[in-house]
Amino acid sequence: MKFNHSNQHLKPIWRTTTHAVVLNILLTFAAFAQSAAPARASAAVNGSTTDFVTANGLKTIHRRVTGNEVVAVQVYFRGGARNFGEKNAGVESLLFETATEGTKNFSKSEINRELARMGTIIDGDSGYDFSVMAMRCVRQNFDRSWQLLADMILNPICDEKEVALAKDQIISALRQQDDSPESSVTQLSNKLLYASHPYFNSPEGTVESVRSLTSADVRAHHAKLLQTSRMLVVVVGNVTADEVKSKVEASFGKLPRGEYKLDAPPAFAKASTIDFQIVERPVATNYIRGTFAAPPLESPDYAPFSIAMNILQQLFFQEVRVKRNLTYGADATLNSNGANSAFISVTTPKPNEAMRVMFDQVDFMQKQIIREEGLKAIISGFLTNYYTKLETNDAQAFKLAEYELLGGGWRRDQTWIAEVNRVTPEDVNRVSKKYLKNFHFAAIGDKRQFDRDLFMSK
Repeated sequence: MKFNHSNQHLKPIWRTTTHAVVLNILLTFAAFAQSAAPARASAAVNGSTTDFVTANGLKTIHRRVTGNEVVAVQVYFRGGARNFGEKNAGVESLLFETATEGTKNFSKSEINRELARMGTIIDGDSGYDFSVMAMRCVRQNFDRSWQLLADMILNPICDEKEVALAKDQIISALRQQDDSPESSVTQLSNKLLYASHPYFNSPEGTVESVRSLTSADVRAHHAKLLQTSRMLVVVVGNVTADEVKSKVEASFGKLPRGEYKLDAPPAFAKASTIDFQIVERPVATNYIRGTFAAPPLESPDYAPFSIAMNILQQLFFQEVRVKRNLTYGADATLNSNGANSAFISVTTPKPNEAMRVMFDQVDFMQKQIIREEGLKAIISGFLTNYYTKLETNDAQAFKLAEYELLGGGWRRDQTWIAEVNRVTPEDVNRVSKKYLKNFHFAAIGDKRQFDRDLFMSK
């Protein structure tokens, strides 16, 4: 939530820490108070959620939502970046790009025709911790849509022609990443932290690694993933548990269990170091991003640090953009990976001035303790935004999967609001001290405008 600058009823919400100089920051407090009761979790969010495990070990999470006719189905494959190495990075992305382009039972033209007729969307994606094949359809087309999705998962052809076409598209996208300063600074900053870690090998791969992949490589990788110990199914929509169980068992009940074990990813070897790297490039403004280690979703620190990052984002907006007009884009974002990270970023023609102001806000978070009433208002706004993002069945399915795969189990989705409401002012101060440090800065722009010692100071 951003500040409401039009509201004139301002109230100091910070109190000092012990032995600290008294400092107050004026936040637009009434705007939060107006939404003090966060949007209640609708029946869709708090609806009936259950799980079951098939005889061959495939876990399925089902949430019955009767308020709409959309059904979201997501099939996950554990491992992410740990499923490949430097030489075959991108193979999982390539697999899920080609899985929708023809199967043993449906040609590419049949798939496209059927999806268009039903208005069903089926797509795949890969990430650092897992990959997913996702389907969204209306209730009346659930049976046929499931049939297509299951066949894409079980029987993709991945022939030479489609693999070559998908490779060209992925390579083109990778080259465009290099052309975009924002994408480039993101990739570089991440790699500074991810050095010597499985995440260093991006799920999208590199131009070189993707170019070397063959259809045989893709099919071999597909065979490796088809183990129920690697898989998770999540279904959210107006379908019964019996319907879901019947389809899961019929489609995937004969797959081998396998012996995959989900271990937590290693910690970042570079988490306690500081880094700064700049790429000289003639751009209209300088792009800066600092990535740093953060608590994972399953950590007790995740809820308080989520609030801390939310406050820091608001401080950046107020101090860097509004008061000093140094940027249109200063951000602070917490991710939710198994080995987790967060970042601060800014685009600005005055990098040193902007970074000093941003560091001042970090110092402020670490030295000051927010007042109880101010924190409650901010938490209210935070939860309202959280539930707003869960209005769709797709979003709810993803959140259930995220908690199941990374957050200690899907039932934690039911307790998240309580965890956030238990966050205290002291918690926010503690996690700010613990995690807001050891930044790995990447920058793209004019080297002459950057004070290296400043960027290496935290």
